[in-house]
Amino acid sequence: MLSIVFGKASFKRRFSLTTIVLLTIAYLHASAKVSAQGITLNEKNVPVEKVFREITRQTGLAFFYVEGLLANANKVTVVINNATLDQALTLCFSQLPFTYSVVDKTIVVKEKVPGNSPVATKADPVQVTGKITGADRTGLPGATIVEKGTKNKALSREDGSFSLNVSRPDAILVVSYIGFRSKEVVLSGTSINIVLQEENKSMNEVVVIGYQSVQRKDLTGTVSSVSGAQLEKIPVASAAEALTGRLPGVQVTTVDGQPGAEIVIRVRGGGSITGSNDPLFIVDGFRVSNINDIAPSDIASIDILKDAATAAIYGAAGANGVVIVTTKSAKGGKSIVTYNGFVQARQLPRKLDVLSPYEFVLAQYEYARLRSQGDVDNFTKYFGAFDDLELYKYQKGTDWQKKLYGNPAWSQQHNISLTGGNEKTKFALNYTYNKEAGLIPSNSYTRNYLNFKLSHEVSKSLKLDLAIRYTHPITNGAGSAGGASFRIGDGITTRPVNGIADMIIIDPGNSEDYEQFLRNLINPLKLSEQDYRRAVNRVFNVNSGVSWSLAKNITYRSEYSLGMSFAENRRYYGPLTGTARNEGGNLPLGEITQTRLQDYRWTNTLSYQLDKGTGHNLNFLVGQEILARGKGFEEYNRAKYFNADITPEKLFATMNLGTPDIHTTTEIAPEKTASFFGRVIYQYNEKYIFNVTARYDGSTQFAPGKQWGMFPAASLAWRVSSEEFMNNVKFVSDLKLRASYGAVGNNNIKSDQWRVLFASSSTRPYGAGDVPNPYYTYASTQLTNPDVKWETTITRDVGLDFDLFNNKLSGTLDFYHNTTKDLLVQSAIPQTTGFSTQQRNIGQTSNRGVELALSADIINKKDFQLSVNFNVGINRARIDKLDGVDERSFNSNWAGTDLKNIDDYRLIVGRTIGLMYGYVTEGMYGVDDFSGYDPVSRKYIAKEGVPQQDLGGISLRPGVLKLKDLDGNGAIDAEDRTIIGSALPKATGGFGINTTYKGFDLAAFFNWVYGNKIYNTGKISFNMLYRTSYGNILNTSNYASRFHYIDAGGKLVTDLQELAALNPDPKIWTPFSMGGAAPYFHSWAVEDGSFLRLNTLSLGYSLPKKLISKAALSKFRIYATVYNAFVRTKYSGYDPEVSTTRNNGYNQLVPGVDYSAFPKSRSYTMGVNVAF
Repeated sequence: MLSIVFGKASFKRRFSLTTIVLLTIAYLHASAKVSAQGITLNEKNVPVEKVFREITRQTGLAFFYVEGLLANANKVTVVINNATLDQALTLCFSQLPFTYSVVDKTIVVKEKVPGNSPVATKADPVQVTGKITGADRTGLPGATIVEKGTKNKALSREDGSFSLNVSRPDAILVVSYIGFRSKEVVLSGTSINIVLQEENKSMNEVVVIGYQSVQRKDLTGTVSSVSGAQLEKIPVASAAEALTGRLPGVQVTTVDGQPGAEIVIRVRGGGSITGSNDPLFIVDGFRVSNINDIAPSDIASIDILKDAATAAIYGAAGANGVVIVTTKSAKGGKSIVTYNGFVQARQLPRKLDVLSPYEFVLAQYEYARLRSQGDVDNFTKYFGAFDDLELYKYQKGTDWQKKLYGNPAWSQQHNISLTGGNEKTKFALNYTYNKEAGLIPSNSYTRNYLNFKLSHEVSKSLKLDLAIRYTHPITNGAGSAGGASFRIGDGITTRPVNGIADMIIIDPGNSEDYEQFLRNLINPLKLSEQDYRRAVNRVFNVNSGVSWSLAKNITYRSEYSLGMSFAENRRYYGPLTGTARNEGGNLPLGEITQTRLQDYRWTNTLSYQLDKGTGHNLNFLVGQEILARGKGFEEYNRAKYFNADITPEKLFATMNLGTPDIHTTTEIAPEKTASFFGRVIYQYNEKYIFNVTARYDGSTQFAPGKQWGMFPAASLAWRVSSEEFMNNVKFVSDLKLRASYGAVGNNNIKSDQWRVLFASSSTRPYGAGDVPNPYYTYASTQLTNPDVKWETTITRDVGLDFDLFNNKLSGTLDFYHNTTKDLLVQSAIPQTTGFSTQQRNIGQTSNRGVELALSADIINKKDFQLSVNFNVGINRARIDKLDGVDERSFNSNWAGTDLKNIDDYRLIVGRTIGLMYGYVTEGMYGVDDFSGYDPVSRKYIAKEGVPQQDLGGISLRPGVLKLKDLDGNGAIDAEDRTIIGSALPKATGGFGINTTYKGFDLAAFFNWVYGNKIYNTGKISFNMLYRTSYGNILNTSNYASRFHYIDAGGKLVTDLQELAALNPDPKIWTPFSMGGAAPYFHSWAVEDGSFLRLNTLSLGYSLPKKLISKAALSKFRIYATVYNAFVRTKYSGYDPEVSTTRNNGYNQLVPGVDYSAFPKSRSYTMGVNVAF
């Protein structure tokens, strides 16, 4: 008679054994729900039936055994936590004279038959007892103890103790435990204590290397990684931002601090000049343009492939590195619900000191006296006479920086995830909601993010999986740079106080003066509302896959991905904007741009794993991939002449009521790629590893005959620590030397470079006589170039991975040399073609560098842990070849019309990228440089030998900015410009400290940059009155500091001796030296951009499990985090981490410009992590 247990119920009935087994198995197939969750038992000296019932309750498995079999069984002790079913049964049956077998979700119990049981022993077994501990002598529960060469095994109890029957007194025990190194021990008695050493966790991490995953210890290439656990401790909305400073050789720069702002990632510098240097972004196998919209709380890992050994599998797209994001996958077992949420207050870390109301009006009065009596009269009408200016000392004035972007901005994020399933079907659902308010009142960023993953095991050989991801970000508000009517500089230049009258004379015919008049006299908060933008994006990605085990060790996988995106950008130009004034008759304009795109990917791979246990391990991967990206269309609609009081919301709702201005529809052709790739990995004795990778890409971006390219790579690794001569080097736990060489491509260029292009004119020419011409004319805008091909990067890398002092100290060291050839560069061509230049593949750059990453576990006790980490990356970029010339110039175009044609960056063969090109500052002209003053012409007479300077129409006089006459010709001209700075840093990196004490955890992370220069345009424009009507300037130009021309009574001083007495020791030249003249770039505005930032400081507390388990919780952690806690820097601007530009054609050649950049905020966060 059998006893059958289903859940908590049992029944006894006489059937034949065969009948019961068949009926029960059939029943289980129909109704049993087997859980794959970990098993936790705390049963001490209890009947075995109780243990069986508890296992059945937790797993749903039924036990079969003959009635009476357990009648005389000894009581057992089973204390385990989150163990597997096999571990639980092994520990239980090691104390019983029975064996077990699992038959299709059924546990069959039988009497032990020698030779058949996993715990069977010989006729005269020897019982061994002992304890398994770590280095700190803490017991390790659930460690596996196996007698070598037999099936005898046991699991350690909660305190690490164990008992095991072995076949002979001198048996060899093999002890293993997750996270610790396995150990073999030869018995010399019946009692033994075994101490295990911790294994370096990072070496066992799984790293995604493109279409495959490997353990980090088996890597032959260079990969840097960040785990999801690390990201969870960084409460930010952007995954890219969370990478800042954490990986050597990976520089992450926030272009500015506004919500949803672009974040630039550069891996080992990047090598292109005219093409993009952005890395390839892969999210769950699907190519995306960036990872800004991926919720950090949904990320399981981020792996960055840096060299050809790892990136060549992506061929023509891997030249700038590959960023692979793996989101959290489906897991079976007990359903788990987690919630991660935080609220955040953000504020401006610092403000720039501007002139007070009194200093402001005093400066404006002096400026008027220098210009003309008419300007003095105009000043008097608005601010009063000079004797009235004392009244302004008692006015507080308006702090426009505080009003514009100085008030706290609140943000919040909520993330809910659900995982569960059973042995065959697993799922994961993740939803994240972000709402981020900008420092500017009208700015905000909202994102809804949903990710669903499902996997199902049809059979042991066939598995299906599905992933669906939907992202819906919305960005609202005014822009702050790049052509926006509102600028961050308005918080500085806006007058701090109103005048006593409202009469002012301004010439509205001068468009730029009129715009500055509006900018400085109109409330900038109102102005920010005049330039309104709203960007709405919807991105939908579906990825489906099937894995089929064709035979032993042979797996075929096919994936099909579909991506669809919709983007709508709306822009409103209010009546106070220059665009509305110039193009809309001083009435509002509205623009709507809608873009719909579709991508798809079909990938097939076949992998083969050969491991016969002889030390030889061989892994083959071959694959084929078809990509089509960017198919769709773009529609642009602009209307004007709305009512002046209309709001942006009403304007966009009634676009059809405005006067149609422009309406275009553009079809976008897809970029198609067909690829074939393969990888072979060979290992011998886990000591020598060889990796060969190749990809053959064909792309429609290039002309026939240039569409295909091969990108091969090879790498090898030698685990030095496994050699016999290292046996006595005790401090070395693991040491691996690796090297790689290969080629990768950059096809991130315009897809129509090789075609001849035509465009229609914006107007129609007249017809014959008075008959209008109904047709537009067309003209060629690009000459055909069928020789265009992808840029190719050759990478060379030598690296060292090491673990020292029993894994207390671990790290990686890499030396690399990358050469990018066939760069697209504008080259001169015969003008008989109708063009003067054409892009050709003739340039070459190189990047050389070293990277070091270290981590150390300083203290690792039961209740107290302390670890530190450090990384540094040094990169030297160089121009190796241009288009036959040694130098080229470019301009950043930061100052509107005045500097559009004035180059301020230089590209020189043999030198680095990002060279700033301008004049050398030499203080100011002193009184001794002049011999007299002419009151008729109102000009000073310079002495002989004093360099003449009239740049931008400057009137030379004492106190004017002085530039160095480098060529010695006696005049300051364009030939006196030289290299005055380099935007690229000499080194970047970061370091962190992590510690836990019982339930408390404290983490601090710093990132730093050293040796770069910043082109601080604000230092120029905020210290001069340029194209302004009553605009404010920085306090560095206050009356006591600047060279001034009026005395205490308001008299204009022109006499040289009186000027010398009035200015005994000026600190800065006069801000009035330029008047209506244009600004120019000089070395005073080039500042050291080095900084040390406390990026995150976080303190958390996790409630004890015994306490929260009563509320059905498995985790409850609360935390507080400060982001951007402080910055140590010499930079005088808002923040040294900045790089803005208005030159869209050559952005990578003009880095390091700070032009009205949105300040990087400091945030204070309170959050909670909960798991049910």
